[in-house]
Amino acid sequence: MFNTKENRYVTRGVNEQVPKEIQLRCWQLIDEKGKQSENQMDYLQIFEFNRDDHRGTLTIIHRQEKPFFIDYHECRITKDLTNFQVKKLNEEKGRILILF
Repeated sequence: MFNTKENRYVTRGVNEQVPKEIQLRCWQLIDEKGKQSENQMDYLQIFEFNRDDHRGTLTIIHRQEKPFFIDYHECRITKDLTNFQVKKLNEEKGRILILF
């Protein structure tokens, strides 16, 4: 389901509102999780992003529903960001990042 040679797509909302570095990090997290053989990947991967201006960090929450998992990742904030959520759908023709 998560062949890294598949095409990858983003919606206009993701492209306009999510910095490229964060988009690439989402794809990296999906690839890393997919390589872990003990984890089965759901077609829907969910990413939530929470800023901490006091610490200057962005927390990336990566989760899926079936089978359930949740991972937390932190990175430094380098640009103005708002709190947002991105969902990744696995379609037959490729993978798509969608902004909610």
